[in-house]
Amino acid sequence: MSADDTTPDGLIPAAVLASDTPVAVYGYARAKAGGEGRMLGEIQAIIGLTRKEDGCEQYVVHTTPDQPGAFAFYERWSSGAHLLAHVSQPFMQTYFAAIADLVEGELEAHWLHPLS
Repeated sequence: MSADDTTPDGLIPAAVLASDTPVAVYGYARAKAGGEGRMLGEIQAIIGLTRKEDGCEQYVVHTTPDQPGAFAFYERWSSGAHLLAHVSQPFMQTYFAAIADLVEGELEAHWLHPLS
């Protein structure tokens, strides 16, 4: 976890958190063998809560039957401050703690910059 204990180390760059304009991210995570169902449950538990948050423009998680335990995320937030508020939510703290031992390798995050 990061020094502020809200997100896995290095997941959100400081420039993204400082953005006054919309920020978006594509992410990917794979569950360790045997943890696929538990990870799916943890992800499903946060989707509705996240979509209700102030500044959440889009939050979608995808999976495929061909790769059980593989999850792709797409998020768009109105600003870096909204994203920071999101990862600071108590339910997100619970989520990060729960998946820490379920994720194979590191969470991948690819920060996107809108062209317009």
